[in-house]
Amino acid sequence: MSPFVSPNLSVLIDADLTATFGTVRQLRQEVLVADITASHEEHDALGAAEITTRFVAAVRSGDRLEEFRLWELAREYDRGQPFGPRLVDELDGLSTPAAA
Repeated sequence: MSPFVSPNLSVLIDADLTATFGTVRQLRQEVLVADITASHEEHDALGAAEITTRFVAAVRSGDRLEEFRLWELAREYDRGQPFGPRLVDELDGLSTPAAA
């Protein structure tokens, strides 16, 4: 610091910098944790069998929100698997009254 700046001002500036760096460090850590969590979710993505099993359980329990969430996951799964039977069609067949 400059010799012309009072020592009290120097202490205040140092404290502000320390607080700012601490905040930046904390924000970087939170972003890193969020990135790690997102990559784990992508890696641990549900397969077709798990989506189907959970969908059947949701239909039986009457959990419409879970049914919709799993149906959306099935749509994503179908986008990644362009060939073969569509999982959404399978889920639609399982949600009819005749399937219950």
